[in-house]
Amino acid sequence: MAAVSRGSKRPVTKAGRELTAEAEARLAQEAEAGFDPAALVARRAGRPSLSGRSGTSHRVDLRVDDETYTAIRELADRDQRKVSDVVRDAIRRYLDAS
Repeated sequence: MAAVSRGSKRPVTKAGRELTAEAEARLAQEAEAGFDPAALVARRAGRPSLSGRSGTSHRVDLRVDDETYTAIRELADRDQRKVSDVVRDAIRRYLDAS
């Protein structure tokens, strides 16, 4: 089933696809038909590990000044990336240069 964001006038799935009337009708038909609980797939809650192994990744929280955050945010927006990806990349480059 598609998760839907209703923040805009036209609903879109988390994948960014517009929820058309046809897709909405198909999803409603699927829901009304019911489902086989045996077909459900167990999934772990939370985000996947960044290491590619099972388990969780370490988390690093930090604070930055407004100027630094603005620069990171602008870079992320320009490259269509997440702020966390930009920061991870910067730390990796710093460590590689050390």
